Amino acid sequence: MGFERVMVTGATGMLGSELVPYLCAIGYEVQAMDSARLNLLGTQEDIDRALSALHPQVVIHAAAYTAVDAAEREAELAMAINKDATRKLALAAKAIGAIFVYVSTDFVFDGLKTDPYMVGDRPNPISVYGLSKYYGELMVAELLEEYYIIRTSWLYGISKRNFVHFVLDAARQGQEVRIATDTFGTPTWTGSLCDAIHRIMTSGAFGIHHASDAGVVSRYDQATAICEAAGLSPDHIRPCLAEELALPATRPRYSALDCGELPIPAWTTALQAYLEQYHSLEIS
Repeated sequence: MGFERVMVTGATGMLGSELVPYLCAIGYEVQAMDSARLNLLGTQEDIDRALSALHPQVVIHAAAYTAVDAAEREAELAMAINKDATRKLALAAKAIGAIFVYVSTDFVFDGLKTDPYMVGDRPNPISVYGLSKYYGELMVAELLEEYYIIRTSWLYGISKRNFVHFVLDAARQGQEVRIATDTFGTPTWTGSLCDAIHRIMTSGAFGIHHASDAGVVSRYDQATAICEAAGLSPDHIRPCLAEELALPATRPRYSALDCGELPIPAWTTALQAYLEQYHSLEIS
């Protein structure tokens, strides 16, 4: 599908900060929107006016409330951002005829399966965050015809704190950490997801898609693999059960995604690419 102007919300977030330069490098005219340029908690009229002025052909909605545990006590804010703002943005995109891309999450599932979730599997979120993102999906699907809902999982990237950063910092400081052995999914590097988003949004195959790196791993085994790939000792990592961590939000115990025929790297390959990027930034 041919288009030139692409708007990216959440342009300074973990995904958006990499997606914007990725799309620019391909040759798109990218309208990078952060909270200062587009207040997603504003009125419908404000958002309509902003999109009408810029008139993007594609809107990639990467902005989200992603603080999984904090959402349990800030449910109203999580819903306002992930559900209500998505609805307003979808309506504004519809008004100008823009294709809408909504980045969603594996947390829309309950984790009761033992094999990767298909796009047609019924969502059943078990946390406020998961529910808010699922409501966002419903807003998009109910309001639009030309849309892509792209679910991803266990995302990590260079620009924001994430699980990989946490493990690396703990290893370097010799800090003992407990990691769950009974939570399974697929780590996904933002670099992989940027490529997947571009492939999907130019495919013409409207609807729901899954986009993660390939393979299934426990959080504990992911943590040890991170240390080993970085040349650090994993001796500080202590195995435990998820319930022992007593986190405010319940996580799906299994949330790997079936990505169909989408070309995706193994999560271990993507991790190596990320670590090269990470170390090059440290050196510079």
